[in-house]
Amino acid sequence: MARNLAGREAESRNEEPRKRVWGVLSVRLATVGLVAALAPVAAAAQDTTWNRYTLDGLVGVHIRAETNLGCEGAGVSAESIRADATAVLEAAEVPLLTEQEMLADPGLPELRVTFECGGGVAGAVGYSVSVRVQQATQMIRDTQITLSEAVTWWASGVGVAAAGSTAETLKGVLEAKLGEFAEAFKEANGEEG
Repeated sequence: MARNLAGREAESRNEEPRKRVWGVLSVRLATVGLVAALAPVAAAAQDTTWNRYTLDGLVGVHIRAETNLGCEGAGVSAESIRADATAVLEAAEVPLLTEQEMLADPGLPELRVTFECGGGVAGAVGYSVSVRVQQATQMIRDTQITLSEAVTWWASGVGVAAAGSTAETLKGVLEAKLGEFAEAFKEANGEEG
């Protein structure tokens, strides 16, 4: 009995270093897997012929920007997102509406830009960027049913940025997604890109 107990204690002492090594290795592998999974990935845009059809005839869009505390902590505010989006779309000659002009339009066309950021591992920030056209819609089977906000076109992307360059990374992703929207808008409205 005493020999059994001594043998178990010796095995236990030998297992402790192995457990620590495997624990550290598991954490490192999980971190590498997470970073690889979150590396910049362009999510599929909802940019089909049908979705572009929903942009046909729009007189323009009103830009609304949203972000969370994680992005604000990285130096990106809703106002800076809106300013960047305005500059990109004006350069692409996409008509922009004031809030009053949007509210006067029966379709309520809004381009909603959303940034979300979350803390990551050792100086990395996970992010998502979403650009969506939202409009008022009406059901075909019952025209009395209307939705004041339905997403009719979208493009998004997710990735990981270095904490020191998050703002620049997000701006680059935003420009790419707005470029996709500008192309879709121009094609839907019979303009060459």
